[in-house]
Amino acid sequence: MRVTKRMPRPRAAAGMTLAVVAIGAFTLPGCVPTSDPPSAVCIPELSVSPENPKPGRIVTVATTNPCPASEGTEWAVRIQPDGERIPLAQARVEPDADGSFEVSITVPPTIHPGPAIAWIANYWETQECPDEASCAPAEVRFTVAAP
Repeated sequence: MRVTKRMPRPRAAAGMTLAVVAIGAFTLPGCVPTSDPPSAVCIPELSVSPENPKPGRIVTVATTNPCPASEGTEWAVRIQPDGERIPLAQARVEPDADGSFEVSITVPPTIHPGPAIAWIANYWETQECPDEASCAPAEVRFTVAAP
């Protein structure tokens, strides 16, 4: 038995190649005219220590990668369960000019063990977020240990 393999017609192959090149040109970065890139936005990185506190314990929330802050800026640092924006604990802090700070705050005694966040609740009220930018909250996730 002889099996005959059919070769594609040159026109069809050329058309497919042209289509692939055309599609590829529109999906490669830099090949398609775009509007200006979004403005760079500084979002401070935070840390919580100790990392796995128990309810009722005092933790330190600090910047690990600060962003500049205007003189007189006051931030509200909050701790609450992850996924809930109901503040259970809050401390106010005035950052240095470079945006660095360190503040002690008590992990709420009523918080349940599990995922929690510490965040600067009013960060975007004191900083400018350009319209075309994606301005994430200044927060850090940590785990509350069982008492």
